[in-house]
Amino acid sequence: MQIKTNSSGPFEATFQPTLSAKSAITEEDPLVSENPYESPFGSKARSDEAFTTQSAGFGVRLLAYLIDVLPILLATSAVFYFFLGFDETIQRYSNARGDIEARAAFLKQRNQIRDLSFIVYIVYCAFTECSAMQGTFGKRLLGLRVTDKDGHRLTIGRSFGRNLAKIVCYIPLGLGFIWAIWSDRKRGWHDMIAKTLVVKS
Repeated sequence: MQIKTNSSGPFEATFQPTLSAKSAITEEDPLVSENPYESPFGSKARSDEAFTTQSAGFGVRLLAYLIDVLPILLATSAVFYFFLGFDETIQRYSNARGDIEARAAFLKQRNQIRDLSFIVYIVYCAFTECSAMQGTFGKRLLGLRVTDKDGHRLTIGRSFGRNLAKIVCYIPLGLGFIWAIWSDRKRGWHDMIAKTLVVKS
């Protein structure tokens, strides 16, 4: 503020503000926006939104899983069918649907195929996700990769931990995998446990 004397009288003065209150606040406080209706945290919100859009959604992750697991399941089934008598088990079960022993034998081998396929899938994922590929064949085919929470390549320990945690996701009817539909950054339980992300390349 400047004080300027007036030549018309010794006690008269005019006050000329050099800086308005609005401009002073704007210059001193970086959170005050030129737009009064814009949140001062708008830039941060836009940054978080941009990061979220880079995370892979449940649908594309499910498709990548099917691309990876179906060949493993077919290969395991072929081994059981041609070398471990699953063909005879299927034939006996088909011809005697009311036979409890035949049904029990069929279910036993079917579950063995399912469980062994899942174990092979976990080991396969653990090695490929900590490799230079940073993902399985299915993930890379769809342009996805697995990183830690900072975007770095996984260590082998973190990768095995992440994939072993899939057992926890699998037990309650796959709820841990479905969790990625509504969770922040689209993470399943195994991602949260291992502090990892599946992102678009």
